[in-house]
Amino acid sequence: MAIEKVTKVLVAVHKEHQESFLKALQRSGILHVTRTETGPDQADSQTSAQSVILNRLAEAIELLKARADKKGKARPVLTRSEFEEIVQHLDPSEPLDHLNRLARELSELDNRLKAIDAERARLLPWQGLQDNPQELYGLRSVTILLGRFADRAELMNAKGLLAQEPVAIETVGEEDGAVLVMIASAPDVWERVSATLSGMRFETADLRNVEGRPAEILAELKRERDEVEKRRVELESEISRLTRRLVELQAVADALANEESRKGTELGAEQTGTVLLMHGWVRNRDIGKLKRLVDEAEYAALAQVEPDPDEEPPVALVNRPVFRPFELVLELFSLPSPKELDPTWLIAPFFGTFFALCLTDAGYGIVVALLTYLLMRRLGASNKLLGIVLIGGLLTIPAGALVGGWFGDVFDRLGLGWLAAFKNRLMWFDPLKEPMKFFILSVALGYLQLISGIAFEIADCLRVRNWGDGLLGQMPWFLGLNSLVIRVVFGRMLPGSVNTLLMVILLGAMAAIVVFNQREKATLPAQWILFGLLASVFLYFGARFGWLPRVFLLSRWLVLAILVAMTIWAWLSMIQKHRMRPVLAVLGILAGAGIAFYFVRLLPAVVTGVLATVFFLAAPTGRGLFSKLAWGGYALYGATGYIGVVLSYIRLMALGMCTGGVAMAINVIAWMLFKVPVIGIVLGLVVLIGGHAYNIAVNVLGAFVHSLRLQYVEFFPRFYTGGGERFSPLAERFNYIKVQ
Repeated sequence: MAIEKVTKVLVAVHKEHQESFLKALQRSGILHVTRTETGPDQADSQTSAQSVILNRLAEAIELLKARADKKGKARPVLTRSEFEEIVQHLDPSEPLDHLNRLARELSELDNRLKAIDAERARLLPWQGLQDNPQELYGLRSVTILLGRFADRAELMNAKGLLAQEPVAIETVGEEDGAVLVMIASAPDVWERVSATLSGMRFETADLRNVEGRPAEILAELKRERDEVEKRRVELESEISRLTRRLVELQAVADALANEESRKGTELGAEQTGTVLLMHGWVRNRDIGKLKRLVDEAEYAALAQVEPDPDEEPPVALVNRPVFRPFELVLELFSLPSPKELDPTWLIAPFFGTFFALCLTDAGYGIVVALLTYLLMRRLGASNKLLGIVLIGGLLTIPAGALVGGWFGDVFDRLGLGWLAAFKNRLMWFDPLKEPMKFFILSVALGYLQLISGIAFEIADCLRVRNWGDGLLGQMPWFLGLNSLVIRVVFGRMLPGSVNTLLMVILLGAMAAIVVFNQREKATLPAQWILFGLLASVFLYFGARFGWLPRVFLLSRWLVLAILVAMTIWAWLSMIQKHRMRPVLAVLGILAGAGIAFYFVRLLPAVVTGVLATVFFLAAPTGRGLFSKLAWGGYALYGATGYIGVVLSYIRLMALGMCTGGVAMAINVIAWMLFKVPVIGIVLGLVVLIGGHAYNIAVNVLGAFVHSLRLQYVEFFPRFYTGGGERFSPLAERFNYIKVQ
């Protein structure tokens, strides 16, 4: 499918009418406006007051949405007239200032509550202390220490060790087994007391900043906390009442965002003293709409212009609804170049199938499809990510049924014969008993996608009449790989004539890859000669090794004829271009002599062929061909990389079997718990629901990521260029509301 055609246009509008025209243009959503060289700098230098208001509106909307009811959390729907009425008459400054004051005070109260709770938590264990800590620490005749022993045994141990010292230990309270104490001692023995305590499980408490009895302070903190909570409830109630204005603020936010977009377009366009000039692109199917829009406007004009030689149009993807979600795969990577085909329709079936094979459980597919459908009803049917997951979930149902996956092996464990029979009728194979079938299926799908990518590139090259890349660059790989696979996999079932044809195609494709991997128009005639030589040599050795019938041994005479033609052509090129260098002349004489000696059986064919080929490549006829042949040979060797590419698709089998294995393990654990008396059923259900929910979440993520990786790493390098700019017209965009 080709990228949708677009045309470059120039739209001019008088500055007095540009605001109304830009509104109409934005509402139509058909013109992709390109910025001028100076436009972006001007736009970036603007510090719009609207941006500040938009940020404040976003904060206010989030504040109100958090307190709105469930109906208020859905995107509200307004008619165009209702939307315009709100935008025209509502000044957002007053409600924003009011909300800002409320939110700021609410934040301050929340911080105060945290501080109060922290102080209460610190003092609560010490509420039994009947003295003011500051006064205690200020005594000169006695040294006071507050702290806690790990337990009462440690306290008794400390009393025993300090029994001979002038020390008093008073218990103040307990907390989680620890004993809170106040220790008083004479200053002159404090060092010995401190040394004794340091070797025990004793923790010092610092209450130097506490002025007053802890119990009294706690009572005061409770009163303060009650007042803060009361005021907080009042603020929450007042903010909740303001949720009735949520729709209005959302409408204004969308209107201001669209206005800012228009402003950016205006700043990015060329301007004269009286006219705004907008360069842009319009889809060919929308040119008529744009003309009518210009005709209806005052003081506006439209002209189609030729793009600059190095200018590429933006890319507008247009796909059928079933393929449209998979545009996300390209958007996350890079949009196609304007000169190549849109591969979305090719990606879609493979991506969906790979997703299904990674998940491979019909029960999981049903759950994923239902949940995704419900999310799409809430978030919108245009969500491409959810669209991919929905299609993947639907395809998982038949994929899981074919391997017998229904929440693992739940159908077998339930003991219902009709369920097990239903599963067995639909099942093709059991991956745990016949893993090779899953392996072959994964590899076959990988090879099919690989070949599809090469075929897609051939079609794309032929579409733009790039015959060289299509027929000489990609076609040999397509024919060679297919002929090799068909012969290896199905060779025993095919008649001998078909196998012979496949081998001829394979050998010819190998010769074409070596010779035509790098091409130039000037060297193509010589490359065709070399292709004929190499293909004939391959056919001859194919017959010698028994891969081809013995009649192909006659190809040696074709090899000899081509060598004679190459030698003559090389001599003629030397004479025509006056390059009769001694070394080349000697090579030419040796090549001719080698052919003559071969006829009288004095030289083997290999020596004759090497002499003639070296002379051909050294003469003007073969200028630059040696390096091309070397790179072609390396490219042919690189064909082994296709094995690694195809084997990468084994991850489909690995993830699919992992999903099923974990699901069965969850069932085993759950059925073990079902045997536990009394609470067994509850525990088993928790494991079943929680375990399968976790397994679904993890493997849906894995299925998406690994299917994505196969596209980017294994599939796209076969054919995809990318680098296109998205067709993004000036259009109304509503983030908070829907306008009918």
